[in-house]
Amino acid sequence: MVAKRYELIPSTVSDWRRMARQGKLVLPNLDGMDFVSVEIEAPVPVAQPLAATSSGMVDVIKGNVTVRLDAATPATRIAEIVQAMAP
Repeated sequence: MVAKRYELIPSTVSDWRRMARQGKLVLPNLDGMDFVSVEIEAPVPVAQPLAATSSGMVDVIKGNVTVRLDAATPATRIAEIVQAMAP
């Protein structure tokens, strides 16, 4: 699983583990190293949710600006437009 995650050949990871157990793998001295805390920003709220109209269109509304898109517009494109309209 580790090998796959880091796109390595599984036998390489096994070799490294074996070498570390045998003391043949030189590892860096990590004394005094600390981990940095992780901070996650709250997502930016979208001003208004997307509204589907009866004409097969999707309206993206922000304040007094409305962008009307065909309902067949790919979700990724709609997301790009919504992000561009965010403050």
